[in-house]
Amino acid sequence: MPDLSADADPYTGYLEYSPSFGDTGGALLEGGWGGTSFVAPQLNGSTALIDAYVGHRVGLWNPTIYSAASSHWSPFTPLSTSGPSNDNLYYSGQPGTIYNPATGLGTPNLSALAQFFRFYDSERR
Repeated sequence: MPDLSADADPYTGYLEYSPSFGDTGGALLEGGWGGTSFVAPQLNGSTALIDAYVGHRVGLWNPTIYSAASSHWSPFTPLSTSGPSNDNLYYSGQPGTIYNPATGLGTPNLSALAQFFRFYDSERR
């Protein structure tokens, strides 16, 4: 079960640029990359940026992100609509829910999430 979502779809995912890749020796730009192999490093980098913003390691995200998701200023965009905009053929989102089994809390706004981590940290001290 996911805690949050990020774009891992190879069709909407990432482009790879290599200045000296290919048979001609010239630059090459390839698409079609995605998957958890791309999302996991993004979340690791996001954690490093949030740690730097807060001023120390924040540790386990779960208590903070679930608190943030249920707040009025949630830094998540829940994928909670029903119909073709959120239908992966196996699960359709349920309107009005904070969490859904296919996409977790939704996609994070990392700037707002970093601010929430800083606020949450100051409240605990």
